[in-house]
Amino acid sequence: MLSYINRSIITTYSLFIELYATITQSDRPSTDKDSGEGVVSAAIAVLIFAFLGVILWVAFKATMGTATNTVNAQVAQLGQ
Repeated sequence: MLSYINRSIITTYSLFIELYATITQSDRPSTDKDSGEGVVSAAIAVLIFAFLGVILWVAFKATMGTATNTVNAQVAQLGQ
């Protein structure tokens, strides 16, 4: 049973390697003008996510500030 599982894992792994090699093969020749595209795209994605993170943090802080004020007011009314 264990040898069957090992063979299955090795076969699956080799199929993934073969699939990856097929996908990464390019039909067009590599040119020098595309050499930095991956880095530029990654930098743009990082900046977009950082911007979204700041927006979400500000929205979270505002929501929690409002909720805290409301809860404090309600607790103060309970004590009266």
